Amino acid sequence: MPSTMPTIRGGPARKAAELYASDAYSWAMQQADALRHRDLDAIDWDNVIEEIESVGRRERTSWESPCAQALEHLLAIEHWSEASKDALRHWAREITLFRQQMADTLDRNPGLTGQYAPMYASAWRIGRRAAIRRLTEYEDPAMSKATQHEWDRIRLPRECPYDRMQVAAYDPERDWVPDTEIWPPAVARVLNRRLGRSYPILPEGLDS
Repeated sequence: MPSTMPTIRGGPARKAAELYASDAYSWAMQQADALRHRDLDAIDWDNVIEEIESVGRRERTSWESPCAQALEHLLAIEHWSEASKDALRHWAREITLFRQQMADTLDRNPGLTGQYAPMYASAWRIGRRAAIRRLTEYEDPAMSKATQHEWDRIRLPRECPYDRMQVAAYDPERDWVPDTEIWPPAVARVLNRRLGRSYPILPEGLDS
């Protein structure tokens, strides 16, 4: 069977590690060919290991990113008292979509359930920063540092006030889809009062 390794033009064949930096596609084809033929001496081990780990990081990000967006929206619902009813409905619908993305990622990657704590901590940091920008812009379109500082230091909590299960609303061992009735208590109160909903006010500590 002929080799599928691409021809490297422009001079003699370069070492795999050098090829990785200059032509990632050709490096990937070369390394796939080496693995396929069990040519261990031709494998660029350090970069192969790094690329395999990056697959895991991408899947972790595919949970963290929608979680951060959901947290941003939850903070906006709770803390932006001037939000219109249409805005509240829009944010609630988007949170439902973010929850489904998170659930889909867990269904594809059951091993991520062991990474909840670091993933949620990362999502909170990202989501809180985004909420500061959003709320600052709503209140002060000039995005003054004073307003940003107020939201950061005074008006938003430093530690995440929401239980993870009240944000994700999904347990892959129990649920088919995220539960649309579950909301953090402070958010449920706003939605119930402003939109006439009847979401249950759940206790804290559901993650334990």
